[in-house]
Order: sequence, then C-alpha cells, then structure tokens
Amino acid sequence: MEIDYSSMESSLNEFSSHLKQVESSREKLIKENREIISSCSKAIILLHSNKIQEATDLIDKALNLIRDLKKFVISDLDRYLWPAEQEYVEACILKEIVEKKPKISSHLDLEVSHGAYLTGLLDCIGEIKRMIYDNLRRNDIETSLSLFAIIQSFYDQIYPFSFYDNIVPGVRKKLDVGKRIIEDVRITMTEEQRRTDFLNRFENKSDI
Repeated sequence: MEIDYSSMESSLNEFSSHLKQVESSREKLIKENREIISSCSKAIILLHSNKIQEATDLIDKALNLIRDLKKFVISDLDRYLWPAEQEYVEACILKEIVEKKPKISSHLDLEVSHGAYLTGLLDCIGEIKRMIYDNLRRNDIETSLSLFAIIQSFYDQIYPFSFYDNIVPGVRKKLDVGKRIIEDVRITMTEEQRRTDFLNRFENKSDI
C-alpha cells in the first residue's frame, strides 16, 4: 500500500518555518532585552543623583526599544520581554516619584503588561528606600515620611496579588522582600525620630 505523505510533509515544513521564526525572534528579544535593562538601570542611578533629563533620555530610549520588540513577540515569547518591561516600569515610577508627580501611571500609560507592571512596582520599593535614607541623612524627616507612605501603599495594594503567584511568577517573593524593606525602614525612621526628639528636648533645656 502506497501512502501519500505530502500533507504530512507540508505540515512539518510549515511547522519548521514557524520554529525558525520563533527562534529568530527569541534571540532578538534576549539580545535587546539586555540593552533595555541596562538603559533603565543607568536611568535609575541618574535619578538618585537628580539628573532627571539624562535619565529621561535613557527611559525614552528603552520605551522605543520595547515598542520595537513587541513586533517580535510571537507564540509564547512574551515572557522574554517581561524582564525589560519590569525594569522600565521601575525606572518610570521612580522618575514620577522623584519629580513629585501627583499621579502614578497605569500599565496602559507605560505600555506594558499587567505582570511586568506589578513586579516593577514592587522592585521600586527598594529604590524608594534608598531615597528615604538619603533624605534622613539630610534630616528631611517630612520627605522621608511621605516616601514611606508611598512604599506602604504600594505594598498594601499589591499584597492581594500574592494569591496569584502561580500566574504572576515571583510576585510573592517580591512581596516578601518588600515587607522586609518596609519593616527595616520603619525601624530606622522610628529610631531617627526618637533621636531627633531627644536632641530637641536637650536643646530646649539648654536654652533655659
């Protein structure tokens, strides 16, 4: 009995072409991912030094790269874009906080996925902690308290998503890290407030 393999060969050839395209897109995503993450990391460092315009240029560059990479997201390759989007969210949100913007951008504003938005916000907690400590060293308690309220709000609003860790990988771990950071900051600020109160009382007594 002769068997016609033409349909099978056609299907396999089609699948082979698809896999080659997927592999090519995957390599593109991995390569460009590194550049986006690098740009956003540099932007975050610049923001801590209040070099906002230089940071903005790098953030804009990252967004353009993300937009370009989305053209290569086929099959289930969106997971390769997630790390870059996450770092981009972190840089964008930190910039808004440094600039004292009255509103935090949504995932639609930033043009990123829900998952990357969620984890990017959590990563931002660590960067805001650094800002709090910088302000404490300058004895700016008021700004430190304002920043602390922001990270507490981030944590409280994102905590319910811990139940979706199997859908949003890493969110529970990042929440655990965020909780530890918040507790460390709370302890430091409490000690700083006590020290300030003590010094104020001492100075008042000296004036008598």
